[in-house]
Amino acid sequence: MDNDVRECPFCGEEIKIIAKICRYCHSDLMEFVKDKKGRPVKVRLKAGEKVYFGDIFLPENFYRASDIINDERHFIILSDAFEETRVRDVPIGFLAINKNLTEWIELKNPDDQQEKGVSEEASTRVLSMDELDR
Repeated sequence: MDNDVRECPFCGEEIKIIAKICRYCHSDLMEFVKDKKGRPVKVRLKAGEKVYFGDIFLPENFYRASDIINDERHFIILSDAFEETRVRDVPIGFLAINKNLTEWIELKNPDDQQEKGVSEEASTRVLSMDELDR
């Protein structure tokens, strides 16, 4: 990497240090600087013919994963991502998925949900993208 570029924290592409918005994934980089506090939320989703699972970052000022899914960005950013296959899960690491290609998303944080008194069945409910838009 050159001295005047850095890696986008959302998509991993090289961008200029002075960039306020990533030209690849259109993420607001200034918002990222403000919202470094938060927690990862485990999700599983289907995009096209493939199913992936991994973590989305939920800033502390957001209360639901759907707040991230429904924001103005065009991509769902997964870290520590895997692609599910019939033989074994394939590690991918970082993945940016176009929201328009996502068919459904499922929350996979049963441990966090149990602490809050939500049943495991409710914490793994599959939501279509239409339901998330409400």
